[in-house]
Amino acid sequence: MEKKVVLLTGASTGIGAYTVRYLVEKKGYRRLALVARRKEKLEEVADELRSLGATEVLILPLDMSKDDDSVAAVEKTVQHFERKSRREFNMRIV
Repeated sequence: MEKKVVLLTGASTGIGAYTVRYLVEKKGYRRLALVARRKEKLEEVADELRSLGATEVLILPLDMSKDDDSVAAVEKTVQHFERKSRREFNMRIV
């Protein structure tokens, strides 16, 4: 999973944080973009993921309930990782 990129929303706490830990620790994902509103919490999760083996973690403090932020999350992820294909996990309840 070294080359694949995961974009996960709601990644700072709860199910989102658990899911991203699982993806790194059990599934071998190494390149991640984490989205949530609280930058401090995202930084804590990113540090933990790095200690578990993640090699590249992009932190995106955005509010996914805003259309512009939703678009920005995808655009910034693609730009950062320079990929046209991506896997997206959305932990937001609609």
